Amino acid sequence: MRNPPLILITDDDPGFLEILCTKLKRNGFLVAEAHNGREGVEKAVNLRPDLIMMDIKMPDMNGTEAVLELQKNPETKDIKVVFLTSLTDPWPGLKGEPHEKVAKDLGAADYINKAEDLDKIVDKIKTLLKQ
Repeated sequence: MRNPPLILITDDDPGFLEILCTKLKRNGFLVAEAHNGREGVEKAVNLRPDLIMMDIKMPDMNGTEAVLELQKNPETKDIKVVFLTSLTDPWPGLKGEPHEKVAKDLGAADYINKAEDLDKIVDKIKTLLKQ
């Protein structure tokens, strides 16, 4: 792992992307950005970040598809991914399953709602990077 760690934030919401990037930089992280799932996968291959924050609903390739692509690639399969979303039900076809369980079943390390307090998101990131 780099010191400071590199976090790739993949999100199509420019406002949220700017806020989260600023918060993470202020907490000492290196940050890279991607604006859709396909770009996120490409940057993950090239940059090999220590952690990827992946929005679920995006154009071109959604976050779930991007994580599945990352899992198939031996160069990226071990990068920790955290799903981000503002959706109440990000996986509507999987009724009744806790979001954290679905995220882990898909190969992600965790699931974070964008409405979560930014300090809590930073704390969760720090915890994940120590694991």
